[in-house]
Amino acid sequence: MKGLVGRIFGEASSTEFNFVVFDPKEVKRTDYVKVWNDTDGWVVAQVLDIIATTDLKESDVLKGRNAEKEAYVAKAYVIGKRDDNGLLRVPKTPLVPGENVFKADKDLIVDILGLRKKGVYLGLIEDTDIRVNLDVNSLVQKHCCILAKTGSGKSYTAGVIIEELIERGVPMFIIDPHGEYSSLKHANDNPDELEKMGYYGISPRGYADRIRVYVPPNSPFVDKADGVLKLDGLSLTPEEIIELTGITNSTQQALLYQAIKNLKGRDYTIEDVIAEVEELKHNAKFGLLGHLEKILESNLFGRDATPIELLLQKERAVVLDMRGSPPEHQDLIVSRVCSMLFELRKREEVPPGMIVLEEAHNFIPERGFGKTVSTQILRTIASEGRKFGLGLLVISQRPARVDKNVVSQCNTQIILRITNPNDLTAIKKGVEGLTAETVDEIKRLPPGTALVVSPELEKPVIVNIRVRKSKHGGASVSVVRRKGKAEKKERREDKKKKEKRVGKPKSEKKGLLRKMFG
Repeated sequence: MKGLVGRIFGEASSTEFNFVVFDPKEVKRTDYVKVWNDTDGWVVAQVLDIIATTDLKESDVLKGRNAEKEAYVAKAYVIGKRDDNGLLRVPKTPLVPGENVFKADKDLIVDILGLRKKGVYLGLIEDTDIRVNLDVNSLVQKHCCILAKTGSGKSYTAGVIIEELIERGVPMFIIDPHGEYSSLKHANDNPDELEKMGYYGISPRGYADRIRVYVPPNSPFVDKADGVLKLDGLSLTPEEIIELTGITNSTQQALLYQAIKNLKGRDYTIEDVIAEVEELKHNAKFGLLGHLEKILESNLFGRDATPIELLLQKERAVVLDMRGSPPEHQDLIVSRVCSMLFELRKREEVPPGMIVLEEAHNFIPERGFGKTVSTQILRTIASEGRKFGLGLLVISQRPARVDKNVVSQCNTQIILRITNPNDLTAIKKGVEGLTAETVDEIKRLPPGTALVVSPELEKPVIVNIRVRKSKHGGASVSVVRRKGKAEKKERREDKKKKEKRVGKPKSEKKGLLRKMFG
C-alpha cells in the first residue's frame, strides 16, 4: 500500500503507541505519520524515537551484523485530528495493535498543525517542503524571542524575521550592539546560499531603501551611518548618571544625590549638575566632577537631540549600531530611547511597531546576573506593550541570564540549539508545552534548524530556517587560511600580483626569446 511504513504492536493508547518500521530508510525521528481509528478516522502522530533491536545471542553478535534478524521499532505520540468544528482532538478510544501506519500526507500535516498559507515565512518543516508561516500581528504585538547558543544561527534567524517584517512595512527599531544588521541593506551574495534559494522559493534582495543606520556621537563608524543619535540630556536621574560614570564611591554618590536634590523642580542639564557640585563644600567633589566631565566628553547628550520619532517610522527599519560604545552607554541609550518610544506610542505619535533587542541578557538580565537601568522599561514593554501596539523581539545566547518574566511574555519562541544545562532549565521554566523529549531534541538541533513554539501552531515544530535574502552581517571571522578552491584562487591572484611586480618567470622569458630569434 502507498505510504505504508509500519504496523502498531504491543500496548497502544489514545496518546502514544509503538510500531514496527518496515524500512528504516523511510522513517526518521520527528516524521509525521497517520493511523486509522474506527471511531475518529485518520489520526496524526509524530515519531519521537526509533530503536534497533535484534534477537541475536551474544555469541552471534561477535560474528558481526545480521541484517535479516534486525528489527526497528518507533515510538510515536498522538497529535490528534480535527473535529467538525475545526478543533484538534485526541481520539477517545485507543489505537489498535495491528493497524497499519502510513506517512502523513502534506495537506493533512498542514491542517493538523494549523499552518497558515500566508504570513512571516520562517522556513520549511524539517525534511519536507511544507512552509511555516506565522501571523504578522501576533508575532509583533504578542512578542517573540529567539534563543540559541553561540553559532547556532540566532542572529541569522532574526535577520530572516526582520526581512519578512520589512517587506510588510512593519516599523522597527533594531538595537544592534555588534553592528550585525546594517548588512540588511545589501543583497545576499553568498554562493552557497544563492544555490539554496530555489529550494526555499526566494530570490536575493537588499533593503537599502527601507533601512536607516544611526550611531552614537563618538562611534568610529559615523562616516558610514545615515544619522547620529544624540540624546536629550535634560534631568538625568542620579541612577542614570551613576550607570554612565560607574561611580562606586558612596560619598561621591551621596554628593551627587544632594546636588540633584538642590536642582529639583526645574529642567537641568549635566552642566547644571556640575555647577551645583562645584558649590558643595566637600573634598570628594573633585573626584565626582571628574566623572561628570566624562559625560560631557562623550557628546552623547545635547540640546540638539535627535527627535525620537525618527527611530520608529512607517515602512522603515532603523538600526542603532552601537559598536565601540561602552556597555554603560549602551544601557542608558536603550533605557532612554525605549522609554520615550513607549510614551510616544501611548500617545499615538509613532506608528505601531517592534523593538528588536539583540544580546538581550545585557539589557534585561535575570535577577542575580546584574542590574541595568534599562531593565524596568523593557519589562514594562513586555507586559504592557501589546495594549499599545509595541512589540519586542528578544534575542539572546544565554537564556538563563535573560529576565524570565520577559521570556514568558513572548508568545512565539524560536529555539535553536542549546546545550548548557542552566539554559535548558530556564527554557523549560519559561516556555509552555515543552516535553522532556522536546528539550532533549533541542540539544541535537543542527545549526540553522529551530524548534518553533507558537499559540498559532497546535504543537511545536522543527523548522529548517530559510536562507537570507539579504547579506548576513553576523558571520564568524575566519582566523585560519581558507582551504580548497578558495585557497587555490588566492594563490593564483597572489602569483599574478607578483608577476606584475617582478616581471614574467625565466621559463616564459626564454620562450619569448626563441620566438623572436628562432
